[in-house]
Amino acid sequence: MNIELKDLSHSPVYAQIREQLEAQIRNKDIGSGETLPSPSSLSQKLSVDKGEILRAYFELERAGLVKKETTKDFLGKPKVIYRVA
Repeated sequence: MNIELKDLSHSPVYAQIREQLEAQIRNKDIGSGETLPSPSSLSQKLSVDKGEILRAYFELERAGLVKKETTKDFLGKPKVIYRVA
């Protein structure tokens, strides 16, 4: 998965992330059932606020491209993952 952010005047960060992920999903670069990076790890990788990633994932979920699942981590705590629908 490759995401490149452009100048903020182009469009908001969350919209750039959403558009690029949507294009990669539609082009089958990211296959059905694949897990997307956690919002925390992707926000660190891109050096953006975690809220931007969450908003992009929410919009992809609303569009039916991504499913949000709640599982448990190795300590038994709830963990949210995002999979391509």
